[in-house]
Amino acid sequence: MSFRHGLKWLAAAGLSLAMAGCSASNGSSTETTVSSANPEESAVDQVETLAGDKLSVLCPVGAPALASLGLADAGATVEYVDGQDLLVSELSKMDGYDMIIAPVNVGIKTWKDAGAYQLDGILTWGNLYVVSPDENWNEAGKTIALFGEQAVPGMVFTNLYPECQANMEFYPSVSEASAALLAGKADSAMLAQPAAAGAIAKAGQDGKELSTVTDLQSEWQAAHETEQKGYPQAALFVKKDSADKYADQIEKLKTFIDSADEAKIEKAVDAYGAEQLGVPNAKLAASTWQAQNIHYVPAKECKDDLQKFLDVFSIQIPDGIIVE
Repeated sequence: MSFRHGLKWLAAAGLSLAMAGCSASNGSSTETTVSSANPEESAVDQVETLAGDKLSVLCPVGAPALASLGLADAGATVEYVDGQDLLVSELSKMDGYDMIIAPVNVGIKTWKDAGAYQLDGILTWGNLYVVSPDENWNEAGKTIALFGEQAVPGMVFTNLYPECQANMEFYPSVSEASAALLAGKADSAMLAQPAAAGAIAKAGQDGKELSTVTDLQSEWQAAHETEQKGYPQAALFVKKDSADKYADQIEKLKTFIDSADEAKIEKAVDAYGAEQLGVPNAKLAASTWQAQNIHYVPAKECKDDLQKFLDVFSIQIPDGIIVE
């Protein structure tokens, strides 16, 4: 889809949104929406703004959308998308968005073909947790519900547990893995925040006790001896040789993340709309902010951690992709 055609499509579609987080998605691209710097702008105004001189950003829903709130707060126009298809196509263009937030492995693979967007920094560092009634989930005879078999969640889990004792049952999405746990079809589940908190709350309403018993980000750090807790997941990509041009906006993004607390996140999510951002509700997004492991680290400062993650995909950091 071309950028201009996408604008027309957005207006015609009424800026609808598919409800699924980036890390919770099964990888299919469905619908998109635009979040303006002014959440109260009309759909037509938002589309016209996107076509103008304002900083334009493309971002997945879910945890990356929460990480992007500082850009929207700084006056950028952010378009939120469910799935990876549009991310890949736009990362391949020289004349599209000013910035694109995307899974780091997706952006690096696209760089090899197009060389259009450089990697400025890492925004999210993993938000996967094992939810279970007790800590003894990894035992023979038990079943763990998983998602993202050929994507980052599944590959992270199998990297950490190459000889998992529990029976691994993969589901198409995090919501289905959660449903399997709540329905008693699995003894435990690997879930992304804030879906993990949602499942725990739902179980409590039904008289069942669940909790997060394993933090896969801590497990990754211990297994791979990384400096950062977790693995580089969603990254900020900028137009090639344009990072200096966006320095002020990137600094505002970092400042927003560094100063964020539950009250600030809840207020921001309420302003832009939980559905638009792809999170269950503002309170849950705020209460799980720390567990979503969102913090900005310049890519040039975490090359070793980045390469250790890319080794899972048999990818080397390409020359020229990192903003120095």
